[in-house]
Amino acid sequence: MAVGDILLGEGVFYLNTTPIALTRGGGSFTVEREYREIEADGDYGPVKGRVRKIRSRAKLVLNALELLETNIAKFYPALDYDTAGAGATITAKDQIEDADYQDEVAWVGRTLSGKQVRIEIYNAINLENIEWELVDKEEVVPEITYTATYAEDSRTTEPWEVVYANDAYYSL
Repeated sequence: MAVGDILLGEGVFYLNTTPIALTRGGGSFTVEREYREIEADGDYGPVKGRVRKIRSRAKLVLNALELLETNIAKFYPALDYDTAGAGATITAKDQIEDADYQDEVAWVGRTLSGKQVRIEIYNAINLENIEWELVDKEEVVPEITYTATYAEDSRTTEPWEVVYANDAYYSL
């Protein structure tokens, strides 16, 4: 193991190939998995070959310092962004639409030696509530949690990957 293999925490979040916005407090990547142990009489604990993966949910979280009005409908599903009036207006839509899913949400960072690392989740949607802390003398920094969703025709192929590039760091 080399010191250069250390993954650094700074990076850039992307919606498809577009940088999202400034962040404060970075973000996180989580794959929540649920396993089922197939137990038999006399077992003291899990037995090799009798543990099944039954659920997996990948999430990429970012703390958005900038709430660009044009991105809010990409951050939260079932919203409408309208510029027809005197300014921009954001309202709720009745249903989640295909456009509410982001093809790819990614974080691009690097190792200490300069190799690029990409964390990507696919068909991502934020399933969390709109929650903005409105505190005097503080900026609004909502936590945006994108959850990867499975394709209907491949419901066991997990919709995420982590790529360690063979070459030096570059941005999209």
